[in-house]
Amino acid sequence: MKQVKCPVCAEKCRRYGKTAAGAQRWSCKQCHTTFTLQIDNESYSLQTFLRWLFGKQTEKEMQGGGRTFRRKTAKYWDIWPMPPKIDGSRDVLFLDGIYLARNACILVCCDEEHVLGWYLCRSENSRAWIALMQRIAEPRVVVSDGGSGFPKALRKAWPHVKHQRCTFHAFCQVKRYTTTRPNTLAGREMYVLAKDLLKIY
Repeated sequence: MKQVKCPVCAEKCRRYGKTAAGAQRWSCKQCHTTFTLQIDNESYSLQTFLRWLFGKQTEKEMQGGGRTFRRKTAKYWDIWPMPPKIDGSRDVLFLDGIYLARNACILVCCDEEHVLGWYLCRSENSRAWIALMQRIAEPRVVVSDGGSGFPKALRKAWPHVKHQRCTFHAFCQVKRYTTTRPNTLAGREMYVLAKDLLKIY
């Protein structure tokens, strides 16, 4: 066992009997402080949780049929990693919202290669968009699907940025009304125009 040091003065300690519970008590030779060692399993618990999260095992296959594992790692579900602030300006940024459930949405901002930021919210609204955009340097052009709250957030957070509507989302909205086999002449012409949007660069 490695040498135990005093938590007060960092000097070497000696064994000093045991507590009523049977734990080893230690005494400092210098300042005469007595204490018991507290075992810190935080690092091990976190590594176990991460191995499970990125592995193939189910909760039932973990220690204690999953119940012990859930109890020991419940606190790690509350950790939400914050994205870094982006100070370097990009030419074009893409922003969109992804709904994970009825009341859970993640707003994502990325360039052509990397995800630059994200924000967890209940729905796409101007306050949530502003919270995401404030951590990212203002680009020259932003591309979005034109969702609710975004134009208002853009005017407040990035007032000088040009806004380009996503052509794929525009096509999907037209297709929703015309379907892929329109019955009317106007519907067929509109659907052809919408498909041409996908060829614009």
